[in-house]
Amino acid sequence: MSKSDNAFAQYLDLVRDNAAVMAKGRPALLEAVNKAGTARLADAIEAYKPAAGEIPECRLDRLFAPDYGVNIARVPMTADVAASFRCGVPQLNSLLAVVANDIFRPTDVLMRNMPEGLTVCSLRQVPAEFEADAAAMLAEHKDSDDIAGAIADAIVHDGIYVRVAPRTEIEKAVQIVNIFNSPVPMLTPRRLLVHACEGSKVKILLCDHTQTPAVQHLNLQDVYIRVDAGAEVEFYDIEESSAATHRLFSFRAVQHNDSRLTVNTDFLSGGVSRNEFDITVPGDGAYTSLSGLAIISGEQVCSDSVVLRHLGSHCTSRQIFKNALFDNGRGAFGGRIVVDEAARFTDAAQTNRNILESPSARMEASPQLEIYCDEVKCSHGATTGQLDERALFYMQARGIPRDEAKRMLTQAFMVDVIDNISFEVLRQRLHILVEKRLSGASADCSTCATACHSQATEE
Repeated sequence: MSKSDNAFAQYLDLVRDNAAVMAKGRPALLEAVNKAGTARLADAIEAYKPAAGEIPECRLDRLFAPDYGVNIARVPMTADVAASFRCGVPQLNSLLAVVANDIFRPTDVLMRNMPEGLTVCSLRQVPAEFEADAAAMLAEHKDSDDIAGAIADAIVHDGIYVRVAPRTEIEKAVQIVNIFNSPVPMLTPRRLLVHACEGSKVKILLCDHTQTPAVQHLNLQDVYIRVDAGAEVEFYDIEESSAATHRLFSFRAVQHNDSRLTVNTDFLSGGVSRNEFDITVPGDGAYTSLSGLAIISGEQVCSDSVVLRHLGSHCTSRQIFKNALFDNGRGAFGGRIVVDEAARFTDAAQTNRNILESPSARMEASPQLEIYCDEVKCSHGATTGQLDERALFYMQARGIPRDEAKRMLTQAFMVDVIDNISFEVLRQRLHILVEKRLSGASADCSTCATACHSQATEE
């Protein structure tokens, strides 16, 4: 067995050796996921090959190689929510849930204020009338060669199911805070399903934080969103963790007729972050917005990969990703828009812009278009460069120190990504977070976009 095989085979052995422990109290919904993931994993191990030109730090065999612990026995670990979130800016009035390592913990705020038509619950406690819906979502888009997905499916034992009833608008955002708090290295599978039924509207905010920053963590975050006809979903993702915390983020979505999906992802701090977005639009008249920013410094790595498939007609999509790289930071962007032959009158645009603020920073960009229909309007482009020296000179000539001028120009460079956020309170908060990050402030739980002073309820 090769070294790369060993990195993955340890998890296959773990599942087989602990089958009885995992089966204890496991609902049928998750049992099916575990068995399907285990069945795929052996074949995925045999088929694994690193992608050509892949950033070495993002290779799956390297990310899975450390001897991480896995919470097979579902041992609860504390996460002091009240101590973690103290924020001096206006509060985000949200419906808050917490994932402490890999266990879902609803807060009193969520349980007391759950609006009619909204379901937010653990995957272990999905109401009987929604089990078939959750099972169908869990079973979709399972590629046989997706080794990270197979490992996550084989070991996942909890997650969050969010459902918005037809023609229901949820005014408050559903905020899910992921907290790592483990004294030993930990690999954590996290699963989020969101089903926006016909004509519904919902905002989802996902935040990642680490309370034990010196400990190695690997976050396997899997998000799947189904947007039914006429529904609207806004999904925001803020990664603000430690240099020892790595993340494999898999985002999948399906949009139906006249639906709207807005996705914004922000990497403020972390270790290695590998983010994959896969959006399929079979419906007609749908709108998709996908944006992201990353501030990459030290030895940090952030890689974004996007596949957007237009299958329906009269659809519009907009993508914009911006990265600022400092020190030895490494970044990558791979974007692919696929326009099916039936996707007439598609209007799609993809943009990637990058600034290298250090001679040793590196960025790789590969935007692509695959168009199989003539009646479309599509564009893509990527640029990588440095800050404008003339602008820096102009600002210095007016008494602004060079470092301050660079910070201001970098912040201005990111403005259009932040302003793409329609969620006003979060948009204001993100301006502050980016300014703090560019000023050299270290990221920790105290800078999250909420001020939560309620302990999570026990299971």
